[in-house]
Amino acid sequence: QQEIKLKQPGADDSEAEVFTGGDVEYRLVPDTRDLLGARMLLTMTPEDGEEMKKAGDTMTPELAQKAVEKAMTESPEFKENYNEIPIFLIAQMRMQKPSEEGAVPKTILPMYFSLQTMVATWQQFMSAQADPELKDMEPAINVMNLHKLVDMMTQPSEIDFRSCLLLPPIPPTGAGGPGASP
Repeated sequence: QQEIKLKQPGADDSEAEVFTGGDVEYRLVPDTRDLLGARMLLTMTPEDGEEMKKAGDTMTPELAQKAVEKAMTESPEFKENYNEIPIFLIAQMRMQKPSEEGAVPKTILPMYFSLQTMVATWQQFMSAQADPELKDMEPAINVMNLHKLVDMMTQPSEIDFRSCLLLPPIPPTGAGGPGASP
């Protein structure tokens, strides 16, 4: 018989519930905001984007509701609350991996589990740009399913998906997060 201990994060073993027998099934569960963001990216047309950009600060609840409703009903992927994990990337964003002495630095593609973390990183990157033309560049945001990404890593491709860095979500508050106080 296999023994399984179930406990809350940070709790010690004395607080664990012990179960014997049975198999353990793991499920990957994305943040619901990221699922909605992925659905919206997959269903938004250029016309929708222009309509929202025109609305700007005067975005009406009706316009927002229409976009969410379209995402919830018409999205071809990310319909499940688990095991469909969206991965977000911006085509123009790259990172340099430090190289060994004398070697050429390797360029890698950052990919994010969180749309919010990716957008915050992009905004930070763009605010550091000196060239005014670059400051106004719109990001080409893409989304893909984690399972498809893993499959693509095994296939030859124009983009070397094996040279990517998967970045976890940064909690909105807490030590080191964007909302942390000094």
